[in-house]
Amino acid sequence: MKKPLSLTFRLFLCVAALNLLTMIVIGLLSLRSININISEDYDAQLITEASILWEILEEDSKDGTMNSFKTEPLDVENSTALMDSSEKDSMLDYAQWRAFRVWKGDKIVVFSDNTTIFPSTPLPAGFSTVKVGNDTWRAFSLHDEKNDLIVTTYENLRDRNILQEDIFLDVLTPLVIMLPVLGLLISFGVGFGIKDLRKVASRIARRTPADLSRLESSDLPKELTPLTTSVNQLLETLEASLAHEREFIDHAAHELRTPLSALKLQAQLLAKSIKDSESNQLVDELLVSVNRTAKLVDQLLLLSRVSQQDIQLEKVIVRNVLDEAIGMVAARIADKNLELTLTCDGTLTIQSQPELLRTLFGTLIDNAVKYTPKDGTITILVEKREDRVSVHITDSGEGISEEERARVFDRFYRIPTTKQSGSGLGLAIARQIAQMLGADIALTTPETGRGLRVSIEFS
Repeated sequence: MKKPLSLTFRLFLCVAALNLLTMIVIGLLSLRSININISEDYDAQLITEASILWEILEEDSKDGTMNSFKTEPLDVENSTALMDSSEKDSMLDYAQWRAFRVWKGDKIVVFSDNTTIFPSTPLPAGFSTVKVGNDTWRAFSLHDEKNDLIVTTYENLRDRNILQEDIFLDVLTPLVIMLPVLGLLISFGVGFGIKDLRKVASRIARRTPADLSRLESSDLPKELTPLTTSVNQLLETLEASLAHEREFIDHAAHELRTPLSALKLQAQLLAKSIKDSESNQLVDELLVSVNRTAKLVDQLLLLSRVSQQDIQLEKVIVRNVLDEAIGMVAARIADKNLELTLTCDGTLTIQSQPELLRTLFGTLIDNAVKYTPKDGTITILVEKREDRVSVHITDSGEGISEEERARVFDRFYRIPTTKQSGSGLGLAIARQIAQMLGADIALTTPETGRGLRVSIEFS
């Protein structure tokens, strides 16, 4: 399934597309406005030029002197002889786009030198268009019937088109140059616009499984109110569900422990009353199964409570917590005649949750005692490097192969070759507590090559 585009990118595309469309519309409207204004201005020039020529030639047409004019074109080259080079170039450039003719009766009496390409017949009064070769000319004719005088001025439309293109490029160039800048501004604007959405996401991401407090929405825009309201409703539903689950677990603990305790007591009484060795062996196996079931119930309840624990970190003396955890299994250590060595600075502290930390150390030390054979050794080393504290619990048991180390943290997983009884929850509980406390847990082989070292690193 194709991954959807990010919200930021989609907003950027939408805003950028709208801006680009706006720029295109502005460009088209500008081109239309340029075309209209240039056409009006140039048409006005044709009218003005025709009117000036008519004013100049009207008196001559009245007294008949115009009939004596020699019919020849206006020599633009000679008329610019007294100009400097730049003025002359401008005049010649202007002259190639402009032309005029004057008729007296049916005779052309005055005309510019570039009108030989036009038809010799007069054009109708007003504006008209003349197509000559690949060029199109705009013409304006002024008819004076009283003096039998016709004045026509011409303009090559290529002049207008070039001017329109130049002006349009002048308008378009800044817009094109602004596109990358506009893209950066849009990107910044979109990022600024969704910062409150990121704020909501950050608040949700910082939550722990035990933190079901409502999201604060008073400092958020109203558009995010439906989102925060829905999340808060979900949190309320989840809190109610967890409350029911905790209540069920408490009831289950009571209901399970009571019959198991009674069963254990009855099995012990039965073992005392039976003299037959074979029956005693069966009762002993029954007691082992009852103890194992009771241990499994305790671990399940512990795992459930740990997952719902509300974490409030505080300064904890590591040595004190380790002493408490060791004290919980002191009798078993003595029964197996184990040598336990603890090396830890009595003043060393970390930020943690005392009850969870005690459960973590107790679970790992309990595991070490269980899997260490009689007369074996267990060493606990606590060291500090820079701002990190590491606790290493090493036993002299059979250890765990590298292939199995990734799986032993899974719930209810037990190594097939293990001879010790258990439920496969000890290391799963330890890892979950370590994650809740922000610690890393790892399994390695000691330098002796035998046993197992469990390392917990606190930041």
